[in-house]
Amino acid sequence: MEPVLYFDICAVPIFIIILCTAAFRKMTKGRSNKLFLLLLACAFIADAWELLDRLAYITYPIGPEGQMWSKICEYFYFISRNGVNAVYIFYVISITKTWYRIKAWWRKLLLFLPYGGILFMLITNEFTGAVFTVSETSGYIRGSNIILVYVFAMCYMVFGTGYLLFHRYTLDRGSWWALMSMYLVNLAVVGVQYLFSFLLLESFATSLTLLFIVLFMQRPERQVDLTTGLPGYRAFCGEMAKIQATGQEVQVVILSITNAEEMASFLKDSFYTYIHATEEQVRLFARRERVAAEIYFEQPGNFYFILEDTSYNPVQAIPEIRDSVRRAGESILKTGARPDARIVTVHFPAEIDTVDELLRFGHNFPRFVDYNKIFTRASAVISDRTYRIEAHMDEILDRAVKSGGLKVRYQPIRDVRTGSFDSAEAVIELSDEVYGDIDADLLISAAEESGLIVRLGESVLEEAFSHASRDELSRAGLSRMYIRMSVNQVMQMDLTDTIWRLREKYRVDPEQIGFGIKESAYENMSSVFDENLRKLSMQGYTIVLDGFGRGYSNLRHLLDMPIKAVRLDRSIVATVSDERGKALFKGTVSMLRSIPLEVMAQGADDEETAQLLCDAGCDIIQGSYYAVPAAMSELISRNSRNV
Repeated sequence: MEPVLYFDICAVPIFIIILCTAAFRKMTKGRSNKLFLLLLACAFIADAWELLDRLAYITYPIGPEGQMWSKICEYFYFISRNGVNAVYIFYVISITKTWYRIKAWWRKLLLFLPYGGILFMLITNEFTGAVFTVSETSGYIRGSNIILVYVFAMCYMVFGTGYLLFHRYTLDRGSWWALMSMYLVNLAVVGVQYLFSFLLLESFATSLTLLFIVLFMQRPERQVDLTTGLPGYRAFCGEMAKIQATGQEVQVVILSITNAEEMASFLKDSFYTYIHATEEQVRLFARRERVAAEIYFEQPGNFYFILEDTSYNPVQAIPEIRDSVRRAGESILKTGARPDARIVTVHFPAEIDTVDELLRFGHNFPRFVDYNKIFTRASAVISDRTYRIEAHMDEILDRAVKSGGLKVRYQPIRDVRTGSFDSAEAVIELSDEVYGDIDADLLISAAEESGLIVRLGESVLEEAFSHASRDELSRAGLSRMYIRMSVNQVMQMDLTDTIWRLREKYRVDPEQIGFGIKESAYENMSSVFDENLRKLSMQGYTIVLDGFGRGYSNLRHLLDMPIKAVRLDRSIVATVSDERGKALFKGTVSMLRSIPLEVMAQGADDEETAQLLCDAGCDIIQGSYYAVPAAMSELISRNSRNV
């Protein structure tokens, strides 16, 4: 019976669609993507040779030249068709992130043995006819030992199926079934084609399974940074999760361009030309040095390099790569843009053992490294106490809640006009069993970086409102309590509802509460932020602009914001040490009072500074010279003694 070519013909447009999709989606870089393209090429070539062979039978009568052409087509078909099985195994190993298991050359050789057996049978086929023969009368005829070719191919199917079953935890369900379809669908098709040789189904079945893989695995939104076309942050997260699940050890090199946003704003599209130049030079160096490196990019300017060789020292590569990047991006650097790059190496999981901590480390490490050094090692950053507190803030807060280590104390604030302490600021104090005493500024900064500031802020609000009730403020000789609010807190849509609930719960008069909002927060104003502040102001709460003069000052904001007071930052208070600073400080205070706004100043930690702040015209002053934070019960006791 004449072979049916319809399925082979239908496979051609599917292969073309898959190829165009991979190119359009920029799924061409990285080991897995390259193996997929090789897999696609083998399957496409096999289909093409099978079509050429069968079309030759239809077009020309079988003769000596036809026999030779048919043999050539069949040989190339068998080579490429069985190459699909071999390449697919390596693709599966790469996708499951278990390449380290075949790092040794002899293991790779073992995986090639079944394919090598097929190649040996094809080489000797001219003498044995074991695989196939071509006659003038009958054309293609199966050889007596062609079953061995199927047995060798079956080895790949059995091994691949077992491998996917054993490593199924590295894949989501859709990806796992897409990979398994290559074996399940082709097993059924091979059985049909072995019994009915005229049905040429294999190439068509392979094209469909590759299409499944494209749909469920080769997804650019999960793997590619669409702006640059490089493997993206989500792909890096996925790869590191697989590495953690498989228990292997790798070295991660993180390159952070700390001024990437500024460069992108200045250079526009040319910035991404520089990014590509950096990526290309790293790839060229890694190829020349024979270092297996997978490269990922995260906006706006973080590179992640995964090195399987944990013994390789990246320091030796930095000078050469830096020079080559400068040459490649010379035209861009001539504009005056200068990347501020920081590089760190992490041994995973020896130094950092979870993916979440690694990602947090990658975003924050530039803040903890020596500004004068380009390269550092993770161990130097991890040993920093501030970093360790930030990295483990969730654990610290959990312990604090359970042990009662988180306390809110109140620092009395002196009113210069009356000469008395009529208000206080709620200050957080935390004593942790692992990290000891953590000061308020570090605690707040770490909570903001870890995203736990809202949780921490809610605890402070609850505590402060509870003390503002039951006449505790009046018994402490205070009329108002100030509470600092983080940007994240003010951005919460239910903030005013939360404060209203606390007001009703503790029967607190809004006149007793003032909220301090960082000046830098106004750089990120949104409709929610603005609405929350205006609602609080309309309800009678005092809004204080906190940290004025730290570098974000926009005088127009002073007229637009619903604020009643301004608290000067410690940095501007420090300028009163010389005559020019005093003049600047007094001018600032005079301007604010003429708006008019109450002027608060912090940093009165000695008699001289306290007197200077008074002389400059500050209305309200706080600092350790006047009073240190204390528990509300202590303030009440102190006030009762004074009375």
